[in-house]
Amino acid sequence: MKKYISFLFLALMSLSVFSQDQAPPKPSTGKQLPGTGYDGLKPYDLYPVAIYDPRISVKGVTFIRRYADTGRGEFLDVQVELQSRVPQDHNYSIYILAAYERDRVNDSERELIPYPAWRKWDPLKEDRILYFSNLMPEQITAKEVWGEELFNKKKTDLDKLHWKGFPAEFPEPTFDEVVDYLCKNPAKALPLTVFGESGPPKEKVVVFNYIAQTAEEKKRYVHETLPKHTYTMYNNKYQTSLTSHHYTEYRPNFLAFNKVAVLVFDPSKQVNNLLFRKFYDISDLKITY
Repeated sequence: MKKYISFLFLALMSLSVFSQDQAPPKPSTGKQLPGTGYDGLKPYDLYPVAIYDPRISVKGVTFIRRYADTGRGEFLDVQVELQSRVPQDHNYSIYILAAYERDRVNDSERELIPYPAWRKWDPLKEDRILYFSNLMPEQITAKEVWGEELFNKKKTDLDKLHWKGFPAEFPEPTFDEVVDYLCKNPAKALPLTVFGESGPPKEKVVVFNYIAQTAEEKKRYVHETLPKHTYTMYNNKYQTSLTSHHYTEYRPNFLAFNKVAVLVFDPSKQVNNLLFRKFYDISDLKITY
């Protein structure tokens, strides 16, 4: 018994000496965000949350799937209705992201070898793949979303798989990764003004980036610039109607868009500038003939 007590005493003494030898934690060098108790965090470290703005409301979001005039693909039109609740004009900005995303389950393999019924959780259903996306007003790259370091790491990992003989392809950022990047980087969002009692000037009633066919294109019955038409905006007193146009080209095993994200920002704010964020599942949307 005495030996046991002596051993326990020596162990506690050793632990006390070891803890004293450890270097004290370095003080945080970050800045504390206004209105938060989290020292060391920066605005882009926080998960973006939409902050309610009483000056405007999103009255509705509607979708139309239609054939492109080129005959080579389809357009998804997303119409967002913004309504002003105050008589003053206010500036905002907006992203609209359309994408096709699904899980990693291989349906053809599952038909041959069904997933065991006794296992309730399927990890492949939780893992998501973004096959393609189209962003209004302009596209972004995977390197912008992931950053230089992570992009190069994924490229190195892909090269290793190729050397091992796997038919791997370079992945795309997931839908959530793209949305998270857009929420934290609103600089490229489309600027717009929701007018109040004064109403829009004549040149602001209809705003678009449509590029008409050239004479040469009309001769060849093509319209190469049509996919670059990404938005049409109608302004009125207390009401702005924005329609984004998302083009996808026909290809083998063609898939249409099945997810949409709408993000509205207040560019006058440095932090908490996300005012509206909502996701839509349009898997059942039929094409308009």
